Amino acid sequence: MPPESPLSEFRLARLVGLRLCHDLGGVAGTVGNALELLGGAGGEAAEIAIEAAAVLRRRLLLWRALLGGQGDATLGSLLDLLDGQVAGGRATTDAAGLDAGWLVPEDLVPVLLAAVLAAGEALLRGGVVRLAGEPEREIVVLPEGPRVAWSPALLRVVAGAPLATEPTGREVMPLWLGATATAAGVRLGLAMPAGEGVGPLVLGLPR
Repeated sequence: MPPESPLSEFRLARLVGLRLCHDLGGVAGTVGNALELLGGAGGEAAEIAIEAAAVLRRRLLLWRALLGGQGDATLGSLLDLLDGQVAGGRATTDAAGLDAGWLVPEDLVPVLLAAVLAAGEALLRGGVVRLAGEPEREIVVLPEGPRVAWSPALLRVVAGAPLATEPTGREVMPLWLGATATAAGVRLGLAMPAGEGVGPLVLGLPR
């Protein structure tokens, strides 16, 4: 009987990340609950610690979803996950052109989240990431702000080209976007800008 094939690097990375999110999320929740029990006894320091624990938990929930641990989710719930977490809190999301009740399929969830976060990284001084399109065909992700530029890593990922140098932590989100898009059968593209700024990132959805 032939041996089982080893896990792909992509799947293994997902599993390791999900395990870390699970373990650290439990600790963050315990710390947050313990701090809340202090009430006003801990003063300003306790308040800061409670806020930090809440931020940590929200970030872990977002990363869990980015790693594919969310399952199917409505667009509205994904936007809630992103609240305060795009461009380090300097950018917001606007999906007024889409139905908040749209049920995003499980394999598309990490692609959509990674696309929004990658667009946030293009907003060097903050701004807004706009979502539009047709859920049956394509989703358009457009960063708008006073200073906006897609990262070289994202441009290479969309073009299907290797990175020019060994990747660093700053290239994680474009690389993860490319990996999850490939796994989900999503086609990535960049449209030409209509004027100044950058063109939108287009997620061509499988039919």
